[in-house]
Amino acid sequence: MNRQCVWKRRLVALFAALLASALAPLAFGDGASSADPPLAPRRYEIGAFPILAGSSDIGFQFGAAATLSRFYDQAFPYEWNVDLLLSASVKDDMEGLRLVQQSHVLRLDAPDFFSSKLRLDTRLSYQRTINAGYYGIGNAATAAPFNYEYIQQEGRIRAIGRIRTDARRVDVAFAVNVRYEAPGFAEGPTSKLEEDTTGHGGMKPIAIGIDSTLLGGIAAGVMLDTRNSEFVTTRGLFYQIGVGTTVGTSDRVSYGEAAAVLAHYAPLGGPFSFAGRFVASFQFGRVPFYDLAQGGVFEPQYLVGGETGVRGVPQGRYAGRVKMISNLEVRATPFPRFTIAGQRFRIGTTVFFDAGRVWSDYAVISAADGNSLGLKYGVGGGLFIQWGEAAIFRLEAAYSPDATSENPSLPIGFYVSDGLMF
Repeated sequence: MNRQCVWKRRLVALFAALLASALAPLAFGDGASSADPPLAPRRYEIGAFPILAGSSDIGFQFGAAATLSRFYDQAFPYEWNVDLLLSASVKDDMEGLRLVQQSHVLRLDAPDFFSSKLRLDTRLSYQRTINAGYYGIGNAATAAPFNYEYIQQEGRIRAIGRIRTDARRVDVAFAVNVRYEAPGFAEGPTSKLEEDTTGHGGMKPIAIGIDSTLLGGIAAGVMLDTRNSEFVTTRGLFYQIGVGTTVGTSDRVSYGEAAAVLAHYAPLGGPFSFAGRFVASFQFGRVPFYDLAQGGVFEPQYLVGGETGVRGVPQGRYAGRVKMISNLEVRATPFPRFTIAGQRFRIGTTVFFDAGRVWSDYAVISAADGNSLGLKYGVGGGLFIQWGEAAIFRLEAAYSPDATSENPSLPIGFYVSDGLMF
């Protein structure tokens, strides 16, 4: 069973929830006002969303995502925010009833931590995925019939600090990232990961990172932030530029990275706005295979593939030392806010085009990357629902030719996540 089945079922669940939310004002007579009601300057906002999915690979998945925000006078964007995600799947097979897949995240964002000069964003997470994807290294990595899955297991603690300077909207930023990685080969025939990391069949190993290891990373840089809102942004920009280094306790992991994330926002008139982002990541040294698919020194994300990069392309589909992507979105909030049980909601839409490329190394042309432009792309759209101000859940679908590696008959990726993409 491919991984997209999980998202198809989440798609149905979220669509039902959105439809119920939209019809509830009519059923209960709450009505929708064209003008937003005034908000108390000191208030708490809470939002929650269930997670229900499943497949023959992972069994029955269940859990919930929740967010709690404290707004206090002029604190921007809030005084503090806590996000919690708890998700697991159970499966009854020859090994008995057991936990198969897990994803747990606890995040605290405190814009005025101890001082009006310091913003601290911390995250504690654990992830176990039994069918994570690894297709090889390079922009020309193929998806011929093969075993491209592996078991991902990761525990992570990370903190991002932003120190305000006298310059308007410019912050000096630093990050600390400590994690434990314990990947494993998937059951079944020899996998692409096993071939690349062990030299199976007499081939020379070309990737590292299969050994369990403790990794520590630090990063520093600057952030320029002029966004009018951090929730549904309609104007301004957000630049993140930095350098970082990571070392590990095994496989002689030791590498550096320079990265830039440049986002721009502009109103288009009426309920429409434009959002664009360019991301570039340059890694050098002994980089483990799971980091070759990611980029960004402050908040690493999967780039050429997955819900945080080029949507429609399977996560982990392309990996390399150099990665560049561009995301273009037209967002709209054409519907008035409505209330249910005293809680405010708003539904918005997105239409997007994503494109990107990777380079296995710093050669302009190589056999691993091909001799053509080789852009990978995805195009699609979706909905998002804003609960209060800070709680946002989005649902998107994207077409990409690369999606045929997982769904030959339906080359579309489905995504359910919290917050807008950028």
